[in-house]
Amino acid sequence: MQNLHTLFKENNFKLTNETSKATEYENIESKEVVYLLPNNELTLVVNPKVVEGNEDLEEKAEKKYHSTALRCFPKRKHTGKTLMNYGYSFTFQSNEELSSFLVRLLVMY
Repeated sequence: MQNLHTLFKENNFKLTNETSKATEYENIESKEVVYLLPNNELTLVVNPKVVEGNEDLEEKAEKKYHSTALRCFPKRKHTGKTLMNYGYSFTFQSNEELSSFLVRLLVMY
């Protein structure tokens, strides 16, 4: 996990919050937030305001991901009666793929 923190730092993101469900990183310049999920794969969740309307990102996104851990993202109704924070998830095969995506994402902010 330490080398992932370094990867985010090299791409101008700082660690702002960490829970058992997600690690929150904020871009130092744009203040945009992304979440790294603690699973077996490298999964990043991006704000729907950045993804929606961007055909390239919408096409590459795996799914809408709902969690209370995504505290900086907007809410929408999902399966329950209350609103839930959500974003779009992207999975990567390597740290290099994740780093390249972060670089591309910075251009979109």
